Amino acid sequence: MKKLFTLLFLCFAGWSTMFGQTCSAATNLPDSVVIAPEPFVAEEPGSGILDTACVGSYFEYTFTVKTPATFTTPFGPVPLNSIDMATEGAILNLPASFDYSCNPPNCVFKKDSLGCLLIFGTATESEVNVYDLGLNAVVRSVIDIPLTFPDANLVPGNYYLHVKPAGSANCFSVDTKNPVASSLQVKVAPNPVVDHATLIVQAQMTGWFELAVYDQLGRRLQRQQVSINDGENRLNIDAQQLPEGTLVYTLSNANGYISGKFTIAKH
Repeated sequence: MKKLFTLLFLCFAGWSTMFGQTCSAATNLPDSVVIAPEPFVAEEPGSGILDTACVGSYFEYTFTVKTPATFTTPFGPVPLNSIDMATEGAILNLPASFDYSCNPPNCVFKKDSLGCLLIFGTATESEVNVYDLGLNAVVRSVIDIPLTFPDANLVPGNYYLHVKPAGSANCFSVDTKNPVASSLQVKVAPNPVVDHATLIVQAQMTGWFELAVYDQLGRRLQRQQVSINDGENRLNIDAQQLPEGTLVYTLSNANGYISGKFTIAKH
């Protein structure tokens, strides 16, 4: 039975490569892996959710779902049609200021497909805590099988989401899974912003990126495609239609993202 449920879910693949309400699935997973990392177990380093959500900082985490065409039972292979999740309420114990979205948008992960599920949000001071997340899904096969994952009797472990005070360690993870963050340095000038801002980007890579602006609730306000060249780049943000307050910018492509904050002060 454990093999069955290991084949039913796949991949919480670290910070998503897109900032906002979309996600990109990991594509370099072994055929035998359907959930990575697996639920946290103390004896298995690297398992569980490794990143930390911090108060006042926008947070994302991606679950990549790889759905096989069949799964193995003691009676032989059984066809698998899809893994279905509700578009609302399928993630249990999520902080109130967080939400999730799927790719595909209907959260129906069909057989022989690769998709993802993204949790996102900006934690408040009242939400500092450790959240033991669960996933509700229905496995569509010869019969429909509802389940909540992880399951202590089938696949033990936990998906702990840590929400810590602002400035705590690991608020903004930068590692080899996110080469964009380690190859770009970004500064906003002026800051605070009145009508226009310039992103001064020192780059050690080239290519097309998406430049997006979000409010503190994770709602996307602007989006544009920009070209980044090795060396210094200057990118314009038109702030005339943006609301006052603290906003978040991101530069992202298929390899990762970098983000930061700036303030709109029109008066």
